[in-house]
Amino acid sequence: MLTIDQLKTIRQTSLENTAEGPPARTSNQFFGVGPITDMTCDEVDARLLHFEYQAWIENTYPKLSDRGDVVGKSTGREFNRSIHRGFPAEVVLRDMVREIHRYFEFPKKNKMAVGIGGGHTGFTVCALHLLNANDPDHQVFVDTPKPESAQATSGGFFRQSWGVQLIELQRYSLHGDESRLHFSSAEGVIPSADELEAMAIRVFMGVGHETTGAMDYSIADIENLIEWIDRDPENHHAVIDSTSMIGAMPWGEKLVEQVVDKCCLFMPLQKAIGGNSGYYVISLTPQALTLINKNQNNPSWSVPRQVKLALPKDPLRPLSSEVTTDLGPIYDPETETMSSGIINTYSISALAETRFGLLRSERRIGSVREHNRRSVANRETVIKWVKNNELLELGVKDETRRGAAVTLLKVIDVDISDAEIVARVIAKSKQLLGFEGMTHANGEYEKGLDVARHVNAYPGTPGDFRAWIGGTRDESDIIALLGNICYAYHRARIVVAEELLAEQAVSFEPQSTAGLQTQDDSETFTELRGMSEAMAAFWGAMDATADEDRQREMAGRYGSQLRQDSNRYQQLLDKLRIEGS
Repeated sequence: MLTIDQLKTIRQTSLENTAEGPPARTSNQFFGVGPITDMTCDEVDARLLHFEYQAWIENTYPKLSDRGDVVGKSTGREFNRSIHRGFPAEVVLRDMVREIHRYFEFPKKNKMAVGIGGGHTGFTVCALHLLNANDPDHQVFVDTPKPESAQATSGGFFRQSWGVQLIELQRYSLHGDESRLHFSSAEGVIPSADELEAMAIRVFMGVGHETTGAMDYSIADIENLIEWIDRDPENHHAVIDSTSMIGAMPWGEKLVEQVVDKCCLFMPLQKAIGGNSGYYVISLTPQALTLINKNQNNPSWSVPRQVKLALPKDPLRPLSSEVTTDLGPIYDPETETMSSGIINTYSISALAETRFGLLRSERRIGSVREHNRRSVANRETVIKWVKNNELLELGVKDETRRGAAVTLLKVIDVDISDAEIVARVIAKSKQLLGFEGMTHANGEYEKGLDVARHVNAYPGTPGDFRAWIGGTRDESDIIALLGNICYAYHRARIVVAEELLAEQAVSFEPQSTAGLQTQDDSETFTELRGMSEAMAAFWGAMDATADEDRQREMAGRYGSQLRQDSNRYQQLLDKLRIEGS
């Protein structure tokens, strides 16, 4: 139990540590591993980017005649209402997968499956197609501890869920055998090629790294895996979750090339480049496709229609016909074509936004090799910064296994030994890092900094803050994040100390009302916004209308109102003393 004097000292120390105010802002506040940033600087920048995206849609996927001539523009509204068959949906799907295949330098021999869902669906699709319960020689290695073992339970359900699914496939299959599953003693550890061969492993399932635990494979791990594959490429298959690894592979270009060439990688790409989720892609080696065809013609379990990668050769005999991946939703880079499409309704806007985001990221950052380099540099920035800071330490102790896309940070508060109080401070610090802010015991409200949202660490992982530090981020943003975490922690310490002191009848007068500011000009800004949106909508509609008579009709109908709005717009700008229009 902290005494009154100790609490007063804690409060005073944190007041002194935050006396100069918060450090520089991050350029974009989305550091969560789920909603990855598009690296826009503020809401104005974000909305301008949306207009840029809409214009890109209109120019990239125009309406075409029966001869392929442009006859008009597909507006964003029309685009979002297109069905998932025909034009433009099938073109958008092909273009997205082609761009992913090209940018991340997958070899042309490796085809790419695509479907609705996300990273977990990608894992499920890989497991259902590449594993075989009917073959007694089909041994599987999983680089995560066995579910409900002492090593696994501390990670909670999420970390164990990958292994649980594989166990259930064996447990509930007619010829399944759980003993064919071999689990690692620790997260993300890959045994030597000799050890994998001694276990007669056919398929390596790599899910015990990066996203939740901020871990990566060491160079030695990757060398073990590549050596094992090379010993028998036809029968040794590696499946790796690359959700938080693609664009952040830290093993040097030669090893990265071999991983992309020889392993099957599944991921939702928005983790690396921004954009929307809602789909998965899987890069499949020729050997993996051969295995899938073999397995699916002697299936161990039912594969739901919406995730099937192998379809019947004879559509009139869907139960008894031979099935093949030649007909599935798979992209062939040799011919730059999709075989079939995604079953069920999907958002073509999400797919288009991924391609748009990737092209934008490439212009801003460069090649995937530069993307990898930036991710590694950001990891080194975190390591260096934390070494010179007393409040934070890195959650991953093994330097060879620290992730280059995600980092875990743990608080070391030498003044507070009570874990519950520290957890209380951390929770409030995250409110300050976001937009929620904090209210002091005396009612004083401290406005949220809104510099780092969604930085929660998964239960059981060795960290209090988890943040995306991949190559989309500039180094200055990483430094700003770390500084703001420390600042927010100290501000939260002040609030918690005051709450504990209030329980002992010790109170403090409000220091400021910075968080309670009001905007006198809010009505003017609202009116400006309404007119701006109306004008943008009008000119977008005019640009998307091919018929000149229709354009003249629209101009006549809305012209008078536009002139009035234009004059009023300038008056409002003058009122706010904003130069320019």
